[in-house]
Amino acid sequence: MSKSRIFMIGMIVLACSFISIMNAAALYTTLPCDNGDKVLTENEVSDAICDYMLEDSTYSLDDVGDAAYVLTFWDGKPKTITDYNDREVTFYRPIERIITTNPDNSRIVIALGDLDKTVSSDECTRGGCVLPRDSNDEKIATDAWESLQIYGGGQLDDLPETNTRYEIDYETMAILQPDIVLDTTSANRGDLILEKVGCPCVEAGAGFTFEENYAHIQMLGEVLDKEERADELVDFISSKVEMIESITSQIDESEKPTVYFAPRGATKGFYDAVEGRDFTRTEAVYESLTLAGGINIAENCTGTNVNVAPEQIVVWEPEVIFVAKNTWDGESGVGFVMETPELSEIPAVKNNQVYDCFYPYCRGRPIDRSLLNLFYMAKRLHPEEFSDIDMEAEGNEIFKQLLGVDGMFTELAEYQTFAKEVY
Repeated sequence: MSKSRIFMIGMIVLACSFISIMNAAALYTTLPCDNGDKVLTENEVSDAICDYMLEDSTYSLDDVGDAAYVLTFWDGKPKTITDYNDREVTFYRPIERIITTNPDNSRIVIALGDLDKTVSSDECTRGGCVLPRDSNDEKIATDAWESLQIYGGGQLDDLPETNTRYEIDYETMAILQPDIVLDTTSANRGDLILEKVGCPCVEAGAGFTFEENYAHIQMLGEVLDKEERADELVDFISSKVEMIESITSQIDESEKPTVYFAPRGATKGFYDAVEGRDFTRTEAVYESLTLAGGINIAENCTGTNVNVAPEQIVVWEPEVIFVAKNTWDGESGVGFVMETPELSEIPAVKNNQVYDCFYPYCRGRPIDRSLLNLFYMAKRLHPEEFSDIDMEAEGNEIFKQLLGVDGMFTELAEYQTFAKEVY
């Protein structure tokens, strides 16, 4: 094939992509079958339906169907929400094709029941952040992988990858013609996505407090017209929080142990030269820990991802240490803490109160892991008060609600066996 012919084909592909983006942009700025006043009436929709049925219409079946939806569920008007970065985002059509750029938003889309609308996502949603993989990158809980079917069929890792941690593929996003992109709050690229992809972008996320998670779920419920399911999820999560808090709120502060939380683990010792994450990285706010009846010894530090010197941890003298295990299988960081001479005089070490816990991150702050740590930490910190709590049953119920999968926690506990120690 000649270079000129290759060049011409390339130009045609680019032109088609450009036209597709322009058409998509038009879809997202006007109501279907509207006369131009941005309000659909019963007459407009019924006329559009009749014209389509009589084959005397410029509207497509999608136009007519979307118009009927907007009239029925949005009172004939565009829907506007304010996202986490105070951007007003307006929708003119129902959402049928979704792109997520981070696992936290992907999890909520799944929990709301809209995974089958997802047409692409990020490397970590496709990888091991939503569903687990072992240290060899092999799938764990394979039944869960098989049960979560994506748009058009297939498993999560069959989704096209349209962004990584540092890069985003706007052109592929545009070709996939999403109705919405759900982006992280930290990138501040919602307007750029709107410009380059041609569809609305909502920036949303949450932190380590359950109130933040409730707000995140309810916002995406509103965006995806899944308000009822969002309320069910919030009610479920809040009921689990209340189950624990109703007990720990009755425990006198003097009976709550001081805790040092190492959310990044300790497998790299005191310093990880690649990521700067080590045993001395902690969080000033981890609500699962405090609701479970522990006193976060770093609570007066400022900011997130707090870095402290090893000497400071020794001075704090925590009574309990939780070390997050950052892989589903493999090495634990507890051994480093217990065997390091500099830490040997810490009460937690002397009294053998150093424990693994669930890794609270995965390119975000997974709500499932926050809930698992809530129960696990409560049973570790106050075993008598929580002796009747069935960790296995609670874990399975959490995954059933958030992922729709049965028995997943039971399977994961075969890899993270520390969970079985509180059964």
